[in-house]
Amino acid sequence: MTVSPPPAVQDAAPRRKRWRRVALWALVAVAVLEVALNVALNTGVTQAIMGRATDRTRLTWQRAWWLWPVGRLHLKGFTLTQQDPDVWWKVEVDALEAGMSLTGLLRKRVDVDGIAGHGASFHLEPSSAPEEPSDPNSKPWVIHLKDVTLHQVRELDFSRVRFAGALDVTGTLNLQSRERLEVDLPSVRVAEGFIEVDGKRVARLESLDSRARLDAPFQPGKGYDLSQALGGQVKTRIDVLPLDWINDLLGASAPVSLHGGAGRVDLDVRMQRNTLEPGSQLKASGAALDLRAGPMRAQAPWSLEVSMPPQQQGQPSGSLRLAFAPVRVSGTRGNDVEVPEVALTVLARRREGQAGLDLEPELHVAKSKPLDLRVLNPWLGRTLEIDSGHVTVRSEEPSKGAKARNALELRMDTDLVSGRMGQNKVLLRAEVEVDARHLSWDMTDLGLSGTTLRLSQVSSNGNVPIRSWSGNFSLPRASLSLSPTVLKARFSSQLTDTQPLVALITSSKKLPGFLTSLLNIPKVEVTGQVQIDERGLQLRELKAKGDGFSLEGHLDLVQGNMTGALLATLGAVTGGIELRPGKHDLHLLKATEWFKGQPVPPFR
Repeated sequence: MTVSPPPAVQDAAPRRKRWRRVALWALVAVAVLEVALNVALNTGVTQAIMGRATDRTRLTWQRAWWLWPVGRLHLKGFTLTQQDPDVWWKVEVDALEAGMSLTGLLRKRVDVDGIAGHGASFHLEPSSAPEEPSDPNSKPWVIHLKDVTLHQVRELDFSRVRFAGALDVTGTLNLQSRERLEVDLPSVRVAEGFIEVDGKRVARLESLDSRARLDAPFQPGKGYDLSQALGGQVKTRIDVLPLDWINDLLGASAPVSLHGGAGRVDLDVRMQRNTLEPGSQLKASGAALDLRAGPMRAQAPWSLEVSMPPQQQGQPSGSLRLAFAPVRVSGTRGNDVEVPEVALTVLARRREGQAGLDLEPELHVAKSKPLDLRVLNPWLGRTLEIDSGHVTVRSEEPSKGAKARNALELRMDTDLVSGRMGQNKVLLRAEVEVDARHLSWDMTDLGLSGTTLRLSQVSSNGNVPIRSWSGNFSLPRASLSLSPTVLKARFSSQLTDTQPLVALITSSKKLPGFLTSLLNIPKVEVTGQVQIDERGLQLRELKAKGDGFSLEGHLDLVQGNMTGALLATLGAVTGGIELRPGKHDLHLLKATEWFKGQPVPPFR
């Protein structure tokens, strides 16, 4: 007799088999999906799909694995590259792991949470690459990186400026292709690192603690708008290394070199929408900076203070003070002058209802110790050889209610200077005013436009003596080259009388009748171009005008010897004057034709 199992038992066995088959097929499906997913991650399929939809952004990696859905995504050799019309930048991470949404990829979203990366670097450089064409109808990708932590960020490369060290960064990134770029970095810290410029180490970061936020909307045809995108705070302490590295940037042929100047910088910068905020400040100071320019050498410790206090009614929005104290300037023969302090102060005031700041600069130069002017003889000797005399340097102290320009004037005053022009003895006092607003520097020339030269108590025992003459000369354009030392200037002057002109063009005490009346012409306007170098003085385009008088021509002066040609008109009489060492000839017949035939030598 055969005993059969109950019907319920007979049905349970096939059901268990079916569930085992379902489970088995589910495991197979998951395994296939895992294999397919990891194959797609490692064969570039995923990268290619994302690359076609993000015309300016590239996400790549060398190797990846992901035990989905319970595991975390692991990437080796990860890079995020962004190409804008003006800049190109790339983030590289040696290894990172993160939680990621697979379903988000199907909706063109890269949602990554809890990123932990090690060994990272950042590169940024200018770029002029054209925008890659994209389909305006396609849905842009969204890349959202949340809770990012990067350890051991070893490099931040901004083309010519580079950080190398160990940096820890936490933050988030939200990139909506062709719509918006948002980066929030609540913490950026560094224990120690170095800053390099063109491969030269220039500073050591003793500490850095910062937070930053970037919010840049996308503008078609222009890329992401960074004009008002940046905000945050940076607090850092930096050891500035000696500035000798600047000489490599200037080049071996540069007339200027820098040495020394190592110091310390404490910086606290706060920004909102690319604008400095109250509370920002910088304090820095350093050892003596050694500046060599042509035959001159200046040495001075330095300090810099920048602050932006909380806004108060009537008070400046910020201030900057750069000071050198004391300053020692020396020449080739060791003569030197010491200035107790040179300081530039700039007050900044916000414009009501407008963007930007109004700047109010002020230059302070404490009165220097007297400098022996004989230090100028190697350069000035063939024009005026100085026997005795001193000069002091100072700034013009602005009086209450003075105009703003007075706060930027540099003055040089001499005592009675004694010298010789050839065989003639010369006495004079000189006063020079330099308008610092017009100072410029292009590594070869020092621009001195706007300078005024005042001469007083000028006397000479030449063939036509000069007694207590004075005159003012304006230099609307002037420059001083340092190697070799050459002064070039265009000048204009209103002379009280013509004593200097007569002394220049007369080689004997007995004046020809044609020149006698020159001694009595008042208020003469003189213009021209002058060049002074180690070989003497040159005047070109010389023109003088007075009551019934005019003069034009050119001349060279070397150790009291004059060469050149002049054309003078007194009333109805015109004469030419030929200047030669020791002898001056007068041409009254066809003087204009003679003068036109005289060649004008160019400046040396």
